[in-house]
Amino acid sequence: MTRSTRRTKADNTRSPEAERAFLAGCLELLTDSPARCREAVKLVKPAALTIEWGAELLAAITAAADLDAPTLADVLRIARERATDPAAEGVDPERVLISELTELSIDSGRAYARAVDRHAREIMRAAGRRRTIAAAEAAAEVAADPRAEAAEIEAAVAAVAEASASVPTERLEWEPFPVALLPEPVGAFVAEAAEALSTDPVFIAFPLLASAAATIGNRRRIELWSGWREPPILWLATVADSGSMKSPAADKSLAFIRARQDAAFKVFRAALADYETEKREHDRASRRRDAEAAAPPERPVAERMLVDDVTIEGLGPILEQNPAGVLLARDELSGWIEGFDRYSGGRGGGEAARWLSCYGAAPLTVDRKLSGTLYIPAAAVSIVGTIQPRVLARVVGSRHVDNGLAMRFMLASPPKRMKEIPAGDVGFATVEAVRSMFETLAAIRPADDGSPRVIDLEPEAAEAWRAFYREHAAEQFNASGPVGSMLAKAEGWAARLALVFHLVAQAGSDPTRGDRVRVDSIEAAVGLARWAAREWQRVFEGLQRGTIEADDTGLRDWIAARGGVATARDVARGLAKYRGPGAAEAALHRLAKAGAAEWQASPTGGRPADAVRLR
Repeated sequence: MTRSTRRTKADNTRSPEAERAFLAGCLELLTDSPARCREAVKLVKPAALTIEWGAELLAAITAAADLDAPTLADVLRIARERATDPAAEGVDPERVLISELTELSIDSGRAYARAVDRHAREIMRAAGRRRTIAAAEAAAEVAADPRAEAAEIEAAVAAVAEASASVPTERLEWEPFPVALLPEPVGAFVAEAAEALSTDPVFIAFPLLASAAATIGNRRRIELWSGWREPPILWLATVADSGSMKSPAADKSLAFIRARQDAAFKVFRAALADYETEKREHDRASRRRDAEAAAPPERPVAERMLVDDVTIEGLGPILEQNPAGVLLARDELSGWIEGFDRYSGGRGGGEAARWLSCYGAAPLTVDRKLSGTLYIPAAAVSIVGTIQPRVLARVVGSRHVDNGLAMRFMLASPPKRMKEIPAGDVGFATVEAVRSMFETLAAIRPADDGSPRVIDLEPEAAEAWRAFYREHAAEQFNASGPVGSMLAKAEGWAARLALVFHLVAQAGSDPTRGDRVRVDSIEAAVGLARWAAREWQRVFEGLQRGTIEADDTGLRDWIAARGGVATARDVARGLAKYRGPGAAEAALHRLAKAGAAEWQASPTGGRPADAVRLR
């Protein structure tokens, strides 16, 4: 048996299960019904699965996608022509097909198109793994043949390596923040502010969403179904180095709630001055033992909606006097997290647990030495802030993964941008629309007994939520460790975002919408929650690898500037921070482990694999 014969056999003999998985993935590019995909794939005969462009493939896609057969036939025809074009030698037919189906899915405007890129990558990884397995089987057959020559064996092994290299890396890449999912006027403000500051939209969106969530606070709850209610509490954190324009962006978004807080303090100071005058008069009357002296005046209470450097003990009286809840906004969240130990005698676990109760608006009891015990029936605190990558890796650690603190935060770490001179500002109409929206949100009243008023879903929205819940439950079941724990919280993110989106739209662009949450709010919230869950996983995986941006800032750029190749000796000589024993080599190992570089022989000679080349 010749080598070409063996190779052909390996290429054409594929596992029916693997082929069905690949086909199901193709179908999901065109439909939001995975169940229909699986059923359609079952109708395809195993023999047809080995045929690249079989009619049964077209029939299955048509059945699952419920689209016009001529449209799909044209797609398959174009893909076949491109794959068989002599000028496109070596083009993978599967890759061409995926590209065409992806474009069709996006053009069709289906909601599922938002997940097209993710599905395409998964499909390509599966296809690459199939090719690797086939090449390995062929290599094993060659090696077992006593008549095989050394060159044949070497070629077969090389084919395995080539197939393995074709598998796309599974490292998650940054996906832009989905501004289009935000309700108006929030979406317009985020887009305009990001463009004006030349910064990533997520730096604008997170503080603005947290401000809206805190303004709603304990006044509303969303009920997904009987017994499942979620508060509009969001914990959001952006992960970026200094100089990323994250602070100016946060200031732009927090300006609305800060303006309300400033106005409230002015009212409080005026009331306090009146109180002091009345109290002095009351005290003089009391000293004269005037029988008709009036009752002592009541000290005014400052309305609070914003806090920054506060402990649980300090938070207690604020929440008691402001039952709607507050927003904790910190420019650097590391100080808040590190304060768990500072204010609890080194026993940070207890302090963290008490903060965790604020995520769910759970009851909070605070024992104070001077004023006694405070009981807050529903401690509602939304949180927003920023943190640097290396600081996040240090302060989070395993403790705040194990206790669930990290899983409650939506994290975002956009790529670093070069600073630019600000280009204008947010339009006056947009600013006023957002200001009016916050005034309307602040005017929301709870139920007559002071408890949150509960709003439920319209029938179409309820069906969309159940569909998301079923799909998300399967994803969570297949996950494990911290990612699985995060996904358990992500469904709550979607529910809370839906409530915030609904009320923001009602207070802003659509004041006539009813009290029940609509399907558009559910779909937009689910889309943003999916984005946030993927981004959380990307950030966490970066921490596990020893994030390049956190540990080796500038190293990759330095290597790129000198041609993309460097040895440990080069790094130690060129960068002072890596001159310690083994520091340079360790840094290069981190680059390779993170998938940003690969080991190879130095171009100037030396040991094999003593240099790295950037990928």
